[in-house]
Formats: sequence, C-alpha cells, structure tokens
Amino acid sequence: MLKQSLTDSWSFFKIHFVTLSIIILPIVIPLEILRVVYQYFFASKELVLAETLITMAVGFIAYSIYMVGVIFYMVSIKSGESFDTKSLWRLGVKYWLPYIIVSILIAVAVVFGLLLFVIPGIIFAARYAFSSFDLLLNQSKPLDAMKNSWDGTKGYVWIIIGGYVVITIALYVPYYLVTSLFDEPSISYWVLDEILNIVYSVLSVLYTIFAFRVYKYSKLQHNK
Repeated sequence: MLKQSLTDSWSFFKIHFVTLSIIILPIVIPLEILRVVYQYFFASKELVLAETLITMAVGFIAYSIYMVGVIFYMVSIKSGESFDTKSLWRLGVKYWLPYIIVSILIAVAVVFGLLLFVIPGIIFAARYAFSSFDLLLNQSKPLDAMKNSWDGTKGYVWIIIGGYVVITIALYVPYYLVTSLFDEPSISYWVLDEILNIVYSVLSVLYTIFAFRVYKYSKLQHNK
C-alpha cells in the first residue's frame, strides 16, 4: 500500500501542479518578499523575539489559509465539485483559526514526543496526520479531530511514517546538495535560498496529498 499511495500522490501532484501553485504562490510570494524586505531593512540587527514572533505568526496564518484551500481542492477533485481559487481562499479565511489551533496542538505533541527519544514524536506526527481532514470535512472541534485521527490512523501508522520519510528524502536531499554548492554568506546563496523556499512551499503539499490518500483509503476500508 505504501508504494501505491506514494505513486498516486505523485501522480495527483503532477496532474494538479498548476492549480496547486495558483492556490499557494499568490499568497507565498508577496509574503516572502515582504519578509525579506522587513528582515533586511526594518528589523533590528540583533535577534528580537517580538520581531521573530510577528513574522512567524503572519507566515503561519498565510500557511493555514492556503493549506485549507489545498485540502478543499483535493476534496473537490474526489467529489466532482468545482471551486475557483478565490472560493478556496475564502474557505481558508473561514477555517484558518481552527486549523491553526490543531496545527499548534499537534506541533506541541510532536515536539514533546521528540524530546522523549525522538520515536514518540514521529509516532505522534503519524497518529495525528488525519486531524486537519476530520476538522475541515467533518466540522469537528480541534481536540475531537485529534482524537478521531488517533483512532483513524490505527493500522496505518507505519505506512504514514514510511511515506513521510520517503517524501522527506526525495525533497530535501536535493535541496541540501544544491545549497551546499554555494557559500552561505554569499548573495547567490541568499537568492537561491529564497527561491527554494518559494518552490518548496508548493512541493511540501506532497505530505498532505499523501496523508489524504491514506485517509481516504482508511475511510473506504472502514465503510466496507
């Protein structure tokens, strides 16, 4: 099942790459430009926690908006519904707060698990992989969505972990190989890093596509 899920996820990504980019990049690119301008022209030269938190919060909200849009787009492909980009963004604005709450709760659980000899954190990431789908598609509350995900991923934990590992290797080994060719303080490195950040904002949806593929399969098996 792991191989088939990865193959299906990659096929979906390739077929819908343009639409996914249209959902993500109009939000990511302006924010990335603003972040760079703010960081290099307005932020203090010394690291200030408040300034870091502001940029992180804005980025997190933007991420939540377009990822909610991506999830509803995937659902629309399966159901045959039709959503234009603006409608998907509106759904993102509507659900950004509960999505962020779930994301923060999962992040806390995963970090706590990583502190417990790493493996528990990886398992937590897999067990909560269905949370955002349950939150958005079943209108669950954040804690209920996490509980439902914990129950729903039973029997699929190692498939999810395996998929995440394969995707991570496929995405980030080339990233580090490319960036290692440039001196870190150089302008070339800085420009390349910014471009790659934008590109990887699209590529990283492979994690969500893969998790959604396993989620739909688990629902199908449950209904049987």
